[in-house]
Amino acid sequence: MVCPICSEGMVTLLQLNRHLDDIHKEVEEVEKDDISTWFRKRMLKAKSFQPVAVLNQKLKGLEVFESNEALATAGPSSNPVISGAATTEERDPDYLVTRAHWQRSTMDDYCLDPVCQKPLGAVNGSVNCRKCGKLFCEEHTMYQMKLSRSAQHEPVRGFWCRVCETCYKSREGYNDHQGLVRDHTKEFSERRRRTVDRAYLEVTRLEKRLTKLTQLLINPPEPSPGTSGFIKAVAGLRNQRRAIEQSVVAWEDDANVSTCPHCQQAFSQFTIRKHHCRLCGKVVCGDSRTDCSSDVGLNVSASKTLNEMSIDVRICRACRAVVFSKRDFALDLAKIPQDVRAYQTLVQFEQGIKNMMPRFQKLLAEIQDPNKTPTQAKLTEATKTRKKLLDTFAQYDTTAKRVLNLPATSQTQLRLQKTIYQAATQFLHLNMLPLKALPKLLNTNRPASARIQTISNTNGGNKPSSSRALTMVTTEEGEEAGADSGAALKEKELKEGLMVLEEQRFMVQEMLAEANKRRRFDEVAALAASLEELDGEVERMNGEIAKLES
Repeated sequence: MVCPICSEGMVTLLQLNRHLDDIHKEVEEVEKDDISTWFRKRMLKAKSFQPVAVLNQKLKGLEVFESNEALATAGPSSNPVISGAATTEERDPDYLVTRAHWQRSTMDDYCLDPVCQKPLGAVNGSVNCRKCGKLFCEEHTMYQMKLSRSAQHEPVRGFWCRVCETCYKSREGYNDHQGLVRDHTKEFSERRRRTVDRAYLEVTRLEKRLTKLTQLLINPPEPSPGTSGFIKAVAGLRNQRRAIEQSVVAWEDDANVSTCPHCQQAFSQFTIRKHHCRLCGKVVCGDSRTDCSSDVGLNVSASKTLNEMSIDVRICRACRAVVFSKRDFALDLAKIPQDVRAYQTLVQFEQGIKNMMPRFQKLLAEIQDPNKTPTQAKLTEATKTRKKLLDTFAQYDTTAKRVLNLPATSQTQLRLQKTIYQAATQFLHLNMLPLKALPKLLNTNRPASARIQTISNTNGGNKPSSSRALTMVTTEEGEEAGADSGAALKEKELKEGLMVLEEQRFMVQEMLAEANKRRRFDEVAALAASLEELDGEVERMNGEIAKLES
């Protein structure tokens, strides 16, 4: 608490009163009235908080609450009589707020704060929250908020009143972390609508001019009958076209323009000539380096005939961007980059492989069934499906390499291409393994010609018995198979299996090089072992093929 005149610190109201009487005796009457009014307000406010002694002891006479003086008084009055009467009838705004909802105090009250629960009395105090009316201790009512006369939150015209912590923190706007929100959507939509409408009107105006010009050029009026001679006819047609073009839009005067409005180049008689845009009528240059204006080829259908006619219309750069912006945007959207097309092709091959693999695995399961003898139709279908899968795998691998070898414009694109190629390599490595099982099944479970080859090999190249051969010939629908055809078939199967192993070895080599580059030593050991096994298998199959060829 400080003195309102000299700002000297005080401890109690009694000390402040004595200080005013002793030190500030000679103060003018107007200042004394202001001091008396201030002192009376403080006395009323101090008496409203019970108990006064405990409150003064805790606060040590300091002013911690905001004052309602600005709200209670309407301002200084020019009439001193009226001002004095208003001061005598002035009441503390804290008494203006209703107390009908206050909780009555008893001898056994406790603080209703859920954390406190202290007994209320002379030590902890007993204060009613001005908003909810419940009883709390002094510690949990050290908050202020503006309330109306009906004890409701009124942040503009309310009175500062003492409230509990719960009412203070639950008021409107206290937990609003977003702050003030102003919706400018309507204003933005209005401005954007005006801009869009203006642009739409400009596009529509130029499109109508272009349509009118093309129709007049396709269907020109009849020439006057007085013209004769080729030169005169050509000059007449030229003058007629210029008249048509100037009838659509008025041309700008050449003499008033000395530089191109787009590239700011000075016009000359030979190098940079003056041209008129047929849509806006402005004078522009025809320099091909700056592309300020150019002849745009248009295909227009004539109204009299159904055939289309091609005409050239000179349009400046600005009008061309306005008229053809939608078309250019649609073309840009429809244009697919080269890397995207290659990736889409790769995805199509991958989807085709995924669709064929279940059918091939089902055929393998039927051929491997020990309880059923596979038919020739099943074996033929399995062989055709395998060959189709091998062709698709080869195309898939070629497409993956093409994606890897595409020119990259950034390091990010290069990493993306390498990642796609690695994923394609792993896909090939996982899905080509079942193809290796079919040649072995054809050697073990083969009806007709396969059994002839197996028996001839076991008998040292001799033909089987007549009954056995007759049965085989019957099942083969009259075809005779010997040892030579069996050897050729086996050599073909070995070469196909060798091709699969070569592809697998190539993929494992690339995976091993990538693992060494990234220093993944746990993968290097496993890949090296797999590569050794594939090398051994390739050497073995090469040896068998060499024996058969010899």
